Amino acid sequence: MDIRTLRYFVTITEEGTISKAALRLHVAQPALSLQLRKLEAELGSVLLHRTARGVSVTASGAKLLVHAQDILRRFDAAREDIQAEAPEPTGNVVLGLSQSIAMMLGAPLVRQTLDAFPHIRLRICESNTGHIPELLRSGRLDLGVVFRLEEGHGLIARRVLEEDLYLVGPPGNLDGVDVAFADLAGIPMILPGRPHSLRELITDSARRQDISLHIVAEVDAIPQIKELVACGLGHTILSHASVRYELETGRLSARRIASPSLTRSVIFCRSADVPGSRALQTIEDTARQIVLRLVRSGNWLARLSSSDV
Repeated sequence: MDIRTLRYFVTITEEGTISKAALRLHVAQPALSLQLRKLEAELGSVLLHRTARGVSVTASGAKLLVHAQDILRRFDAAREDIQAEAPEPTGNVVLGLSQSIAMMLGAPLVRQTLDAFPHIRLRICESNTGHIPELLRSGRLDLGVVFRLEEGHGLIARRVLEEDLYLVGPPGNLDGVDVAFADLAGIPMILPGRPHSLRELITDSARRQDISLHIVAEVDAIPQIKELVACGLGHTILSHASVRYELETGRLSARRIASPSLTRSVIFCRSADVPGSRALQTIEDTARQIVLRLVRSGNWLARLSSSDV
């Protein structure tokens, strides 16, 4: 059991099949299978269930996976800490974004990273923000953007901005002044399912206002929600940034929710257990600079904030 073998094992679990892991690792599939069998023989335990559809971890494999991810995370952190002495930041950074934040931040961040930091290998993963904290704690992500955090989250987190949320409807349906939160009662709603953080925020607000929402469909993908709303099948609640293009082109309409207003925080966070590499800090700083630029230019309707969470 060594670093290479542990990395092989973790990659197999992430890809779900040995063949996909072999492609990602640039290793011949028979050689990868042999390394896995040797690891199982050394540990005296079956680590993966093999089926025609792929692999899944056994109870022993799940235990090893926790240790392997922690070891690899610390190994990579040590290497990148030494590489911090290099003239330019170097290393891998995996960033988790929700679909709505990826719409605003993804392209400019990739562009600026390629132009200014060619030795950083940035990987952006779209994920339900409800899952991002656990992905950070498990080492699957290096940096994440979430909208809310529970107590005792075990992360280093900083709130970067506050967004108002909008009632979004078909074209021409919602032009005009703000809408009161109480007026949402009875409106057919298409919302993400739980534990999506946007859904949790909306549900909590409705409970506090003693309002019953009429949810006609649950869809986790923001593009599909917008398409269903544009077709007239219901309304939804999203940030202005999520529907900016559709509002400009007339595919959707929106009114800000007020009385009381419905807002969400955008929070950058990373694991508190592993020292942040220079590459990670560079990506986080660059992302925050882009957010600042977008808000100040009026392309992201939000209020800047900077506070620990």
